[in-house]
Formats: sequence, structure tokens, C-alpha cells
Amino acid sequence: MVAGGIAACGGEPVPAPPTGGSGAPSAQGGSSGAGSPQAGLGGSSGQDTTAGRGGGGSPGGATSGAGGLAVSEGGGGAAGAATTGGGGVSTGGVGGSAPAVQKPVLLYYFSTLAIATVAEQLSVLTTQLEKWGYDVEQSDDPAVINPAKLATLSGVGMINTCFEPFGKGSNGATQSAALAAFVEAGGGLFGTHCASVTFQSASPPSSYNQLLGGRGGDGYFDGKSSCTTVEPHPTTSGLAPTFEYEGNLDNADFVGPDTKVLVKCQWLDGAKKEVPVSWYRTPGKGRVFYTNFAKEVVDLKDPTLGEQHVLPGLGWVLGR
Repeated sequence: MVAGGIAACGGEPVPAPPTGGSGAPSAQGGSSGAGSPQAGLGGSSGQDTTAGRGGGGSPGGATSGAGGLAVSEGGGGAAGAATTGGGGVSTGGVGGSAPAVQKPVLLYYFSTLAIATVAEQLSVLTTQLEKWGYDVEQSDDPAVINPAKLATLSGVGMINTCFEPFGKGSNGATQSAALAAFVEAGGGLFGTHCASVTFQSASPPSSYNQLLGGRGGDGYFDGKSSCTTVEPHPTTSGLAPTFEYEGNLDNADFVGPDTKVLVKCQWLDGAKKEVPVSWYRTPGKGRVFYTNFAKEVVDLKDPTLGEQHVLPGLGWVLGR
């Protein structure tokens, strides 16, 4: 479907018994820090010619599930009658403190336009998030977009949330303010296709569209487009500089002043209109990624477009 290049998208410490100089277990192992080598104190030398062996290092502070091996090099032993200074070596166990608990991700999908493949899209996204170690919540209830709930989440995915994403007749001001505060504080916001095709009559564009970085409107195109990668980013490193796309794309009639466009596509019809398709923002401590691709599940499953662009966008907003 997409022509172009394809690229890839603690245990307990095991202390060694001290056998240091002066006939006493005086060697003290250095503790490891953050799973990386640090200097430890060597065993002091006495009449014994045996090198002091340090105690076990404490676990490293790795935050991922797999802790690193903590190894601490001991310093040289103090000079004594021994012919060889006792250089203490402390070898810690398999490092890694308990990983920080990852907050769940909410996949939100309320729409006033039914899209047949949304259930399949949610399945693909949920599978990927679970591979990354996240619990996933799914909802089409606008009431879940509130400050208390958002505080329990790592990120929110707006999955094809067309036209009035926070309930029919609602301008979404309350939810938009909650989402904006969530992102500013470090949360991630991810959107696909008509997550931007919302509040089209609002002038100026709604606070929701300003948060998302743009608004889809003023026409759409079904067919073949010629697309161009505009800016280097983790979500574009696997895309070819130019590639063809076939599917539904909307025109963006608003793009925010701090929005960074990643991909543009030119509709291959009589007008040959070029439209921004994917973009990102970094408001406050948070991240926003949006793409007009993925109206249909086939885009998410595409080995280039899905696996090298759309899914990495989801990972990027979560800080992966």
C-alpha cells in the first residue's frame, strides 16, 4: 500500500563472601548506582597476601523491567606488610529496582460518525500498548475526560473521534481544558484521522483543535496521493522521503503556530492540492502527535505506514 523504504520501529544482589587482609573480613564492596559501574572501597591489606573481595553491590536503579548487572570496581588496598595490595572487587547481583508502575492508556472513541473499523483499530492499538507493558482502557463516554481520571493515565488516544468528540451538541470546553492541563503536566495525546475533523464551524478554532495542533475541514479526498516526509522525527525515520498513499485524507484548514508538520500529501486529482497530514506538538511537559492517516484499520496494519509511523507516534507521546 505504501511504496518506499522500510525501517525497524531485579533481581536480588548476590554478595561475594569477604576474604580481606589483616586476617579479618575488612573488605567492603562498593555499592552500585543506577545499574552503572562505580568505584567501591578495596579491602585493606594486612599480613595476608590474599586480595580482599568486596561485598555484593546493591541493586542498580534501573527503571525498566530488566535491571542491568551492577559491577563495582574496588580501589587499591592500603600499603602494608603484604607483598601485594588487596584490590577489592565488588560484584553486585543482577541490578534493577522494581520498575516504576506505568499508568494506563485510555483509547477514547466517541464519534458522531460511525466508522466500521474502529473496533479493529482499538484491537490493534491495544495489542501494541500491552506489548509495551501498558494496561489499556477503552471508552466512548465523554464523562471519562475529567481531571481526576486523566491524573491516573499516561496518555489518551483520540481514535477517529469525528465532529463532536465530547458528545452531540457539546462544544467540549470542559474536556478540552482538562486535556490541555493533562498534556501541559506531562501527559501524552495521540489522535488518528478525524480526531481533527471536529468543531468545524468554530471561529477561531476551538481550544480542542488548538491543543491537537490543527483542524480537518474544507474538503477531503479519496484516492491516490503523493506524500512527502517533511521533518526528521522518530515517527518519520522509517518512511521514504516520498511515497504514495491510497485512501481518505482530509484537508487541514487550520494548523497551529507551534505545530510541526511531519508529512504532507498531494491529492492526485485535477486540483493537486497539497495538505498537511501528520504533525506533532510539545506543549509544556507533554507531547501531542496527530495523523490524518488511519481512517481504516489497514493503515495501522501496514508494515511501513502503520508500524513505522502511526504506532511509533503512539509510543512517542508516551515517552518511548
